[in-house]
Amino acid sequence: MLIHFYELRDEVKQFMEIKGTPVKELSDTKWLCDLAFMVDITKYLSELNVKLQGHNQLLSSLLSNVQGQQELNIFTTPFNVESVDVPDNLQHEIIQLQSDDELKARCNNLSLLEFYRRYVSADDFPILRRHALKYASVFGTTYCCEQFLSKLTLAKCRLRSRLTDANLKNLLRVASSTIPLNITRLAKEKQLQPSHWR
Repeated sequence: MLIHFYELRDEVKQFMEIKGTPVKELSDTKWLCDLAFMVDITKYLSELNVKLQGHNQLLSSLLSNVQGQQELNIFTTPFNVESVDVPDNLQHEIIQLQSDDELKARCNNLSLLEFYRRYVSADDFPILRRHALKYASVFGTTYCCEQFLSKLTLAKCRLRSRLTDANLKNLLRVASSTIPLNITRLAKEKQLQPSHWR
């Protein structure tokens, strides 16, 4: 909206003058510079906001939109960091990891979390594994919480005042699950009570 207003500022100025209510700010160069700055900042913040939204985003992908950090790079690209730039307690394990070509190939063929889960064991890389767990376990956004609260609001409303806590818990579990439902299969597994069908 701001971009459109800024692009049409001359037309808006002419229109307001024709209507007899000129806007003096539209003739003020300093004010127009401030407006242009605000338009640019708002555009970048809006784009950043879109990048930070979404389901199952790791902290690493979110922070990479905001800033680069060495510790985060150790987690996201362990084969690309310089061992001299790594904290002393991680240097040995990073060198050991980077010298293993088989692990490097496997890292390129798997998602980041899957690579750490399968190949960075607590026995071989205890410090690096703890480091990875630290960054993998941080919630990047409040997206999941906000989505869950929206589902809670829909499940527990005025019309469902007699909903028990146990049933609410089950409703929310189904609503927040990412497992696709197979109602047909579930219905076939249930035993029908003949007395209700007479």
